[in-house]
Amino acid sequence: MKPFTATSPQEDKDAGDCIPLLQNNTISDGRLRTRRSQRTTHSPVPLSPSLSISSSAHSRTSSIGCSSPSNSTTSDHHGPKFSPVNMTPTTPTSCYSTSPRYFSLTRCSLTAILATTLIATTFLPYFPSGSDAAANESGASSSLTKHLTGASSGGQWDLIGHSGVSAMHAIMRPFTDSVLFLERIQSSTYAKARGSSVTGNTGKDFAWSTEFETKEGNWRSLDVKSNMFCSAGGYLPDGTIVSVAGGQPSDKLEQGYDGIRLYKPCNGTTCDWQQDFKVHLQEKRWYPTVEALASGDLFIIGGSNHAASINNDHINVPNFELFPPLPGPQKTIDFPFLVETLPNNLYPIVHLLPDKNLFILASTKAIILSTSTWKIIKRLPDIPGPPRNYPLTGGSVLLPLTPENKFQPEILICGGATEFSTQAKGVASCGRIAPLSKTPTWEMEDMPFGRMMPDMTLLADGTVAIMNGAETGTAGFDRASDPVLHPVQYLPQAPRGQRFRVWNPSVIARMYHSVALMLPDMSLLVAGSNPNGKPVEYGEGPYPTEYRVERFSPPYLFPRGGVGSVNAEELQVRTAGGDRHMDGQAVDRGGYAQGEITAWPTIIKYGETFDLSIKWFNTYPESVQVALVQPGFITHSTHMSQRYVGLEIVKRGDKKIAPLAQGKISVQEQEEAGLIRFKAPATNGLAPPSHYMLVVVLDGVPVVEAKWVQMAA
Repeated sequence: MKPFTATSPQEDKDAGDCIPLLQNNTISDGRLRTRRSQRTTHSPVPLSPSLSISSSAHSRTSSIGCSSPSNSTTSDHHGPKFSPVNMTPTTPTSCYSTSPRYFSLTRCSLTAILATTLIATTFLPYFPSGSDAAANESGASSSLTKHLTGASSGGQWDLIGHSGVSAMHAIMRPFTDSVLFLERIQSSTYAKARGSSVTGNTGKDFAWSTEFETKEGNWRSLDVKSNMFCSAGGYLPDGTIVSVAGGQPSDKLEQGYDGIRLYKPCNGTTCDWQQDFKVHLQEKRWYPTVEALASGDLFIIGGSNHAASINNDHINVPNFELFPPLPGPQKTIDFPFLVETLPNNLYPIVHLLPDKNLFILASTKAIILSTSTWKIIKRLPDIPGPPRNYPLTGGSVLLPLTPENKFQPEILICGGATEFSTQAKGVASCGRIAPLSKTPTWEMEDMPFGRMMPDMTLLADGTVAIMNGAETGTAGFDRASDPVLHPVQYLPQAPRGQRFRVWNPSVIARMYHSVALMLPDMSLLVAGSNPNGKPVEYGEGPYPTEYRVERFSPPYLFPRGGVGSVNAEELQVRTAGGDRHMDGQAVDRGGYAQGEITAWPTIIKYGETFDLSIKWFNTYPESVQVALVQPGFITHSTHMSQRYVGLEIVKRGDKKIAPLAQGKISVQEQEEAGLIRFKAPATNGLAPPSHYMLVVVLDGVPVVEAKWVQMAA
């Protein structure tokens, strides 16, 4: 198949029989847009200092989409198969348009992808049949096309910047909109040691970590003293970011296997990584997992003591330790479970349960570990199917803990590979278990298609986004192909068989070493992909090392008939006759927030009651969700310490229907009506002391921005 390549301005002009796909920056169903109106806006920024933008910063109209027939292709059930477009900082500027907030792809041969995959499809949930469920359990996907033909809709993809380094690991900086990216030591990257997208990419040596500011799309280099490759991490209660473990040394940096690197809270833009080589882990670890305990200490488990594709007896590290270290002379505790589960037990799946104990899954085996005795107190059934840990690599999430489910924990584990082979098939099955129930069992269900290396990210409304990864191969360098471009939404509260929805695809392959996390505006940052083992030049390889950062806006950010409409009657009209409401009026595609948080506590203590104030933009919200969300540390499809804790609402202000604009309700009355009194989590087992995003969802629509709070004893 002929690869897609960006065209120069002249080549684009002379492309021949180009087919205009859309007007006003919108494909016919609103798939690819350059704006989300009535939400906060920011100035556009280039992807790097050397990339200029071809259209006006305030342009709202441009003709996106022109493709030469010679560059066309066909799509498959996961979106197009293609050689990723090399959109490095030297990419012709005709491939981008801008808006006050976002970049969107324009006028390259890339639009052939849009022509074949993103036009006039509708939203449908996925309902697996019995035969499909059986096929997907073994990784087969021959019958998937019929489920996805015309069945994906919802969500918007935008390019928001350049990461500076390959985003193999990611963690948010509390009380900011910034994300820290961590990379491996390799022959080259992009960011230089003193580089910045604002002041210029200067410095003799390369940087291996950056801070990326998500609102403006800028990055700045951070100082790294040891190799962070294949590390793990989390937060301490005071907001300090901790990166532990890592990889082999280089001529510039120390080995990171036993490294402990700290990024401490500070004001301004000069915060940086700090490392005292006298303070280190008790063991050298590669591919360990970190999980925050109820005390706020970090539980560090497993890994190997040397770089390897798969674990074995000689390099296995079958123990765990804490940071800060365990009191007393014994600093590590042996854990034979990690011998039982060889060889597929790297990056063990670990989740803190509300009773303060730990759920741990390695290979296919699951247990509950007491954090008071450090003994296994319960063995759970094996999860059906192949092992779910690296290198077969499925994903996992602790489903939201809410007053509605009485804070009873459930674990969801999805995807993976059928075997350790470049020809392995992506596993479609998901297993769900309630580990603290009297008779825990795995409830199995299939995703719409197989996927290995999935990122499973908790959203503001308590649903889960499953994205990134591949359909063929396994985790590791040069081992996977057939990228899965469609995100899938998982609805925990829906009946079994109706829990999956397929969303609009990206056009960027996010393979090995990709990340995804929820931002304070409740969109998703998606970045990374570095599947190339041998050194490659910038932009080379079957799937080039990615520096493009995307923002995926889920459908809940477009509540009225736009890209995220899920109104069945309206969808029937759209499918039959275009974008019209039932009354024949054109659909307003502008996304909008339902309100904003105007006052909130910055420190929350266990079991106490607190007030926050909201201002709604339209009508008094009938339903309100308030939750604490911890985005966690993300690498290798492992979302460490990710958590969603719903808060009990004990009082709301009086309902006021008359709109403020008509003068029938005063500002003071609206402030009183916008009062929400909530009860903080009762124990640190529900929410360990740390920093969380306080999210509010009004009638299913998030407010403009979540607010950072500290959960303190």
